Amino acid sequence: MNKWILPACVLALAAAPAGAADVRLESYRNPANENFRIFNHMYLDGVRGGLMASNAWLKRHGGQLLFCMPDTLVLSTEQTEEIMLKSADKRSAKGEMMVALLLLWGMQDTYPCEKPASR
Repeated sequence: MNKWILPACVLALAAAPAGAADVRLESYRNPANENFRIFNHMYLDGVRGGLMASNAWLKRHGGQLLFCMPDTLVLSTEQTEEIMLKSADKRSAKGEMMVALLLLWGMQDTYPCEKPASR
């Protein structure tokens, strides 16, 4: 990865208003240019990493997991995008829907946790 990409993204996020840091479905599906397409993929990778880190923390502290992905599975950007877009389609999501929320729901759909047996 080029040494300038991470600092450029940090600068872009710092310069944007707090609410603008959320990527919405419409801008994800229809990026203004190639730079926005690359940023969208980096954003989605970051959301995936955050969700997986949250899940790891919950697992370590005995909390209820958000989703139950196999420990040995590594998702590519393309697979992550497919999960998010399927989630959007399943929910007939509109353009203002947050990509991060769609990915969380998609991960829950794709990797559901077993429900404890009821007594």
